[in-house]
Amino acid sequence: MANTLPITPESITRVTLDNGLTILVKDNPNNASVALRGRIRAGGLYDTDKTAGLAHFATAALQRGTRKRSFQKLNEELDRYGMSFGVGSGMELIGFSAKSLVEDFDRVLALAADVLLHPTYPRVETEKLRQEILADLKEADDDTGHVAYRAFRALCYPSAHPYHRLSDGRAETVKRLTLDALRDFHARYFRPDVMTIVIVGDIRANDAIARIERAFGKWKVRGKPAEHQLPDAPKLKQIQRKVIPLAGKTQADLVLGYPGLRRTDPDFYPLNIGDMIFGRLGLYGRLGANVRDKQGLAYYVLSGVEANIGAGPWSVRAGVNPKNLDRAIDGIIAEINRLRSEPVSADELNEARDFLTGSLALRLETNDGVAATLSDIELFGLGLDYLQRYPGIIRAITAEQILAAAQKYAQVENYALAIAGPVGG
Repeated sequence: MANTLPITPESITRVTLDNGLTILVKDNPNNASVALRGRIRAGGLYDTDKTAGLAHFATAALQRGTRKRSFQKLNEELDRYGMSFGVGSGMELIGFSAKSLVEDFDRVLALAADVLLHPTYPRVETEKLRQEILADLKEADDDTGHVAYRAFRALCYPSAHPYHRLSDGRAETVKRLTLDALRDFHARYFRPDVMTIVIVGDIRANDAIARIERAFGKWKVRGKPAEHQLPDAPKLKQIQRKVIPLAGKTQADLVLGYPGLRRTDPDFYPLNIGDMIFGRLGLYGRLGANVRDKQGLAYYVLSGVEANIGAGPWSVRAGVNPKNLDRAIDGIIAEINRLRSEPVSADELNEARDFLTGSLALRLETNDGVAATLSDIELFGLGLDYLQRYPGIIRAITAEQILAAAQKYAQVENYALAIAGPVGG
């Protein structure tokens, strides 16, 4: 698709409606479709230990029936007009997206507004969904990678921190969630003044805004929204290790890491580039080259920085033969030490810079990619000129900055390590 490039502040329209709903529009007359991305600042961070999974369940159930549409009619309407709509909750945000042809944009907007504003949580369909969620949780309990990551989060963050748990909840809590609890979550946290909608496609900005206002402008709320903040996570003061035996498996999965940083932290760019060199670039960076390929100690090994509104974890994940477990951990620690002790090479840095700038350009080749990017820009307050500044930001990061960030966040004396598989407890 040939997009309308460059994407400059002048080509993006941003307005806030009287009810607090923020709208961003990017016109792209070269494509006869429209992509919508929306975010609500709510999610699993409002769950408690006793209601874990509430945001996930309440949000997933929105499409199970509304005032105007049953579950079946909603899906039939999407299929009949070749439209798509979906909504889901994470820890920090509730996200929704839609796609349609230009001539069906009003139709998909009406459907989206009906789902988001007027869910009815019909008992039969909601109970079917509960069983689906419970089946997913049971399946996850048998997945070594998921079990290891869930245990890692519990080790990495204190019990009072939202990141201590996963947003999909646990079987024992999901079973106890009532329909009234789902309805109360919706009534409490779905508000226009914590919502952003991004529109990209063959539609003029004034027209798009007028249509959004017709669909959502009458949505009124009382009072102020709930505080939407995640606390800082303390650094680990010792090695936190947990082994979860799972019978009948041939592979052990491990997750090793520590609390990381927020997306808005100035260290994000050097740490993200350093992590790309460490465990993502090409066939999983240095970790893939040395721990997997050279030493043959892992089926897969990769790293990731989960920098969000809160300081998500920086972690390494690996799947290994149980007999190679200790050696694989030693190999990972050695690569962490290397990242902390010596600057990355000029070739590694240039390759990472090229990948990051090139991958963003690819993302902007579709309406949905542009909408998702503009949604991130709004969420993290990056500025509407961010896409113009981005290549310069990436090219300006030095090996010395990466080394300093690695030394600040990567630890070899104190880390969380969770292992799941055919291993002893």
